[in-house]
Amino acid sequence: MIVVVDVGNTSIKLAVMQQQEPLLLYRTDSNGLQPRLTDIKEKYPDIATVAICAVGKMDAAFRQVLEQYFTEIFELRPTMHLPFTNTYQSETIGMDRLALMAGAQQLRKEQQAVLVIDAGTCITYDLLNKDNQYLGGAISPGLRLRYESLHNFTARLPLLEKENVEDFIGKTTASSMHSGVINGATQEIQGVINQYKERFDHLEIFITGGDADLLVKQLKNRFFATPFLMLQGIEQLYNFNHNL
Repeated sequence: MIVVVDVGNTSIKLAVMQQQEPLLLYRTDSNGLQPRLTDIKEKYPDIATVAICAVGKMDAAFRQVLEQYFTEIFELRPTMHLPFTNTYQSETIGMDRLALMAGAQQLRKEQQAVLVIDAGTCITYDLLNKDNQYLGGAISPGLRLRYESLHNFTARLPLLEKENVEDFIGKTTASSMHSGVINGATQEIQGVINQYKERFDHLEIFITGGDADLLVKQLKNRFFATPFLMLQGIEQLYNFNHNL
């Protein structure tokens, strides 16, 4: 049993993980980190290890907070051991993408190719082939970034909150924007899935991230959102490195 921390672009997720299952889960920001850690330690006082994945560099203040509660801090780094072969040709790959690969590898039903779609601040696509090689993928703007771009780079378009699209033909400015953002992202994802299916047989697909539930409702593919994939991947990478 360990605590897993996922520091994303917009929020922080904390979870008590045991054998790929979250026993306790919080979503917070940097101001709420310490109270949530206090809650966790009150409920699970024997936990001594925290595994953390940060999209940016973890600063000293953040680490000092963690050191108040845990004796072992495992931070995902480019030099860590991976349970798959990383063929990505850039050292700047986000640790979150590697964690998603580890989670998908653990959860896939058979030794087959798996595509992970993470619908968060950005929409990322990552592919692990049947030979256990991480090949890379793609990065595009997420829903919030698309709404903000429409608002920030035009004179009169409002800043909208995401919502389901009933018809792709917008009859108002707002419904046209929703169609452009939600339907546009849906068609992008559907097109990317079709591209991968043409190249990789028996492709298994996982979709995760904060916008996954909304987008799954719009997609025609028969798959479900996997809300804990990142947390499961962080735990898997800790276990893999800890047991070497």
